[in-house]
Amino acid sequence: MLDITEVRIKRIDKGNFLGYASICIADSIVIKEIKLFNSKDGKYIIMPGQKVKEQNRIRNFVYPIKEDVRLEILEKILEKYNEETE
Repeated sequence: MLDITEVRIKRIDKGNFLGYASICIADSIVIKEIKLFNSKDGKYIIMPGQKVKEQNRIRNFVYPIKEDVRLEILEKILEKYNEETE
């Protein structure tokens, strides 16, 4: 379980793209540029990365190895997103 101590949202609301999130873990590490999207199956995140032209793919800089950690990050981001929507 992560100790996510802060979440910030930059709303964009452009089609399925809802915006960017930044999280702070244990008041020590910040992860920026987490993208938040909406789909027919629900909301999901894409971790920060960079396009690799030669391979035509995105290489993530930071990513959770375990699915439960990804879901925890998504849950915290959605809490803040929904808080700011109300």
